[in-house]
Amino acid sequence: MNRWIIVKALAVAALITGCSSLHKQSSFRAIASHPPVAAIELIKPATVSEEGATTTFPPGKYRPMYEDDHGYYFEAPRKVIVDDVGVYGFDGGVYIQRGKTAPTEWYLIRPNGRRSMERFKTEPMYKIITK
Repeated sequence: MNRWIIVKALAVAALITGCSSLHKQSSFRAIASHPPVAAIELIKPATVSEEGATTTFPPGKYRPMYEDDHGYYFEAPRKVIVDDVGVYGFDGGVYIQRGKTAPTEWYLIRPNGRRSMERFKTEPMYKIITK
């Protein structure tokens, strides 16, 4: 019985933690406003490691594709690679909050349409493209 209580508590904690990092309260939609920059160019791959998985964002120009009430989603030039139990490629990129120009968060769009989003622990090496 105690084991099930622990499992349920961990599941609830994971759900709360996962949901808090997403901008679920705002709608994810095609760009209708003017992003702060034309593109973000990652100078070298950006890598994020967590819970045994390594996510790699390829170098190149990331262009604005979507927005929500809080900021802009800049899509990677190629698939984002997630090396977990297997190696998978997902659509994804970097996120820039409204009023800012630095990418502080990253996102993935899974094949079922589910978005996941987290903060970069270390800011990626990038340059701003204005035109």
